[in-house]
Amino acid sequence: MPQEQVLDLIDHVRDLHAQLKAYYEDLGKKSDQARVKILLDYLGEAEGRHADALGEYEHLFASPDVNDTWFQFMPDLFTAGRAVSINITPDMDVDAVLREVLRVDELLSKLYIEIIKRAHSKRIKEVFGNLLATNEKEIRNLARDFAHMHDW
Repeated sequence: MPQEQVLDLIDHVRDLHAQLKAYYEDLGKKSDQARVKILLDYLGEAEGRHADALGEYEHLFASPDVNDTWFQFMPDLFTAGRAVSINITPDMDVDAVLREVLRVDELLSKLYIEIIKRAHSKRIKEVFGNLLATNEKEIRNLARDFAHMHDW
């Protein structure tokens, strides 16, 4: 069974957010739809904030007893050669983009839940519980904020 240190898992999540940021920014440049561009810009900024926050966590708040702990679980989401499958095209409408983004966010929530279930340390459960709570809050905020896009 593959093993990773907790810090490696956090690095993988940070890298995922950085990749999503670049992906959304690139798509935003290619879309001709104003509302889709706004949504993709918003998503790119949010993913950048997540990546930055995880980087700050590693350098400012993380403790060696958590970071250096070996975890006998390598989530499928991070298995070598496997990336998150996200299928957004520049011609999609806002609703289709939102559905796909929310699907990816749900995958990340499931990942955190699986890590929490498998963690033996209360501190590791807390770290990933906080990441789960943040992700769930972002899902709610995104759905709420862009539900209003139908009004204009």
